[in-house]
Amino acid sequence: MEKANGFHRLDIAALPELAIFASLAIGYWIGVIKLGSFSLGTVTGTLLVAILIGQLGIVVSPNVKSIFFIMFLFAVGYGVGPQFVRGIATDGLPQAIFAVVVSVLCLVCVYAASKIAGYDAGFGAGLLAGSQTISAAMGLATDAFGGLGLAPDKAKELADHMPVAYAITYIWGTIGTGVILSILGPKLLGVNLEAECKRYEKELSVGAPPGGMQSAYRRLDIRAYKIGDRMPPGMTVAGAEAHHGDSRIFVQRLPP
Repeated sequence: MEKANGFHRLDIAALPELAIFASLAIGYWIGVIKLGSFSLGTVTGTLLVAILIGQLGIVVSPNVKSIFFIMFLFAVGYGVGPQFVRGIATDGLPQAIFAVVVSVLCLVCVYAASKIAGYDAGFGAGLLAGSQTISAAMGLATDAFGGLGLAPDKAKELADHMPVAYAITYIWGTIGTGVILSILGPKLLGVNLEAECKRYEKELSVGAPPGGMQSAYRRLDIRAYKIGDRMPPGMTVAGAEAHHGDSRIFVQRLPP
């Protein structure tokens, strides 16, 4: 915090925590803005804002990077863990085979693209992490660079190349997936996506009430409980509560 012309000037480069939380706040705000039916989403919005703020030359401690990355891994595992266990228990073998096929195809395609474009290992790792939206691959690649026995400058160069390719390809990895699944994929397969979704919903649905599905929202909800024995005439609220001292009863009103 510096003072100039009677005003305090905030030096954000000296406060990297402000840069982190500013990226989150502005990114979430931008991500939810819709242009028609299109929106960037909170993840892509945060990424783009962080790229812009990162041009200010703000240095974030490696310990902070590691902690936030570990928190990210924990949140992902905590969120998808129950689904993973249920999936393995029901149809684990087909899912495992599918995972192997997808992983091999992604790795081979990224390796071939890196070789054709002349990318080094840093750009290749960023291309894999961004195009497949696998952020965890960046942490694994960073650890791998450190274990190769490279010179510190070379390892830093590879680590610096990785987020560049990641940031550029992540946008397409997010938007492109939606485009392929919603537009290109159905055309290649020759299916009507809307009709197929309705058919799938009908097959898996347990049925809807005759009047159709209704909102569960109620502005007012009233519950009434009947007490086993009648209150004597002229009973007060305090007397009614004391009369059922063994029960947890709060009387708000007695009928006249």
